[in-house]
Amino acid sequence: MNPFVFHTPTRVYFGETSAASCGDFIHDLGGSRVLLVSDAYLEKSGMLNPIIESITTATGNPPLLFTDVPSDSDIAVVNRASAMARANKCDALVAVGGGSVIDTAKVVNICLTFGGELMEYQGLNIIDRPLLPLIAVPTTAGTGAEVSFVAMVKDHEEGKKLMFGSPYLAPNMAVLDPLLIVSLPAKLTAATGIDAVTHGIECFVASGTNSVFTDALCLEALRLLFEFLPQATADGNNLEARGATLAASCMAGVAFTNSGVGITHALAHALGAKYGTHHGMTNGVLLTHGMNFNLQATAGQYARIARFLYFSSSGDDLEQAQILVDKVEGLLKELKLPRTLRELGIPELTADNLKELVDMAGSDPAIMFNPKEASEDDLLQILKGAY
Repeated sequence: MNPFVFHTPTRVYFGETSAASCGDFIHDLGGSRVLLVSDAYLEKSGMLNPIIESITTATGNPPLLFTDVPSDSDIAVVNRASAMARANKCDALVAVGGGSVIDTAKVVNICLTFGGELMEYQGLNIIDRPLLPLIAVPTTAGTGAEVSFVAMVKDHEEGKKLMFGSPYLAPNMAVLDPLLIVSLPAKLTAATGIDAVTHGIECFVASGTNSVFTDALCLEALRLLFEFLPQATADGNNLEARGATLAASCMAGVAFTNSGVGITHALAHALGAKYGTHHGMTNGVLLTHGMNFNLQATAGQYARIARFLYFSSSGDDLEQAQILVDKVEGLLKELKLPRTLRELGIPELTADNLKELVDMAGSDPAIMFNPKEASEDDLLQILKGAY
């Protein structure tokens, strides 16, 4: 067995109504003045009320609310939230929401902990010491942001997404409460879920620090997602299915944080930065294109997934690998997700736009972990094929 390092600094708490214990968790972490980061919908829905009450009771102080996080958060949002937190001397954060909310809270935590110029910490492993306590409470099942070491926010002026990455960026605790995702619409359930599927597949073949730990997490996450994501999409009140997808998303998040993703994510990041497309839906459009590109290099690993999921009993790795690609395509169709970039609302791609996207994807950190080297022409052909 090859040497490996597996790191999981986030404590995970799973259970119905567990979000109502956030105050106790923050108290245990030593927080007393909490910035609660969320979005306007969750505030209006009343979903935050038990969390607010819990924090107020446990710390003796009502949390300071920042609920202006959009679906595609940016540096301006981070700066506003950070200024509010500093002015009120906050010493801990709770993030309740999807990936955009949790990533925003992570980057705010950098500002609140260190001060100074945020861009000094942009990149991988620049942050070299612990941040203030942060609890992440996901309200979608897909991004894995509640356990990941990275955060991405947009720089609208530059038209690109900025990545911050360090093990110290991971939340201290992830609170997985299936009740919080019951009201998630079917379309978003499918879109965020396919993000988790992409994490599981890309991580399993990534050239990062793969190990028996990440392999096991990917395989079980994919089993849960193929079984329960269609059920959760069809019936949002199915708590078993909701809980299974939430756990699977978290497992895939732990896995890809340790081993990386690949070409699908690199291209999705570029498209999201330029056109503001939903990350999960963009991954869904690109996933089988990325898998087909990697097929020859990853046939044995794709075959392992197919066999684990009992998709086929064939002994031929390449045949098994192609069956996995077909099953992913079938899942995407069953979930009624967009199948082309055109369906995502992306205008016809000009030569200049294609070159810009290829340059962005080619320099995205995710591409470093793809199991097969991709040339500019390879990226160009995938984009054209997906359009």
